[in-house]
Amino acid sequence: MKNEVIQRYIQGDTLIIVSSVRDICEEIAEKQNLTLNGDYISLGYAAAFTAALSAEQKEAETYITACFKWVKTKKMMAVTAFGDGRVCAYSDTFEPPSGVEGVILEVTRHSDVGGDYHSVVLGRNIQGAVNAYITESMQRNAKWKVIRDGRMSVGVFAEELPGSNDLRKVWDSVKPFCRALDEEELIKGGCEKLGESELTFGCHCSKRSAQRILETLPKEERASLGPTAEVVCKFCGRKYEVENE
Repeated sequence: MKNEVIQRYIQGDTLIIVSSVRDICEEIAEKQNLTLNGDYISLGYAAAFTAALSAEQKEAETYITACFKWVKTKKMMAVTAFGDGRVCAYSDTFEPPSGVEGVILEVTRHSDVGGDYHSVVLGRNIQGAVNAYITESMQRNAKWKVIRDGRMSVGVFAEELPGSNDLRKVWDSVKPFCRALDEEELIKGGCEKLGESELTFGCHCSKRSAQRILETLPKEERASLGPTAEVVCKFCGRKYEVENE
């Protein structure tokens, strides 16, 4: 299976999106000081999902941020993916609300046309949270699964198109290939390839965005920074010197 790609297939009336990431996750892990353990695996799951979600956006300027929060460990992973294939992420800690267990998934669709749309769902684990988002927020009859192949994470998203009722049949036909997803095997199984696009690590930060971040700080905090402040992007680590007026 290729890595760093989004592949689209159709079988009958069902759309299938396959996303695979490895090099992107390794670059993010290096920038975020993540070791090749559970945090790295979680990053692969989150990146594969967010990239696939962003790939279906119709508006060129729309991009997706998916933030996964693990209540038990108080860790979070936020992945941003753009329609042009750029993916970036950062990790942090958070203070979970009381009475909540499992994984919190917060998805924000950023759009210059319609503004931001934010939704929150809960799941017992990362895959449960994703499927809850698909059912509750997207309101679609679809299934999602992630397969690990060494350091590569492969996400499979199958969705019934309007008027279809064969999702279970298509999912059953895809499952045998889920251990070694291969383009030739999918086509042999009756899938027609619609297209393919590349994924790459790429941040969306700029001096303008750094200026906006500075402007959101309380006046007292801004006053303590002096006439020029250094803003560091939490996604890629790039530093910006911005005027603090």
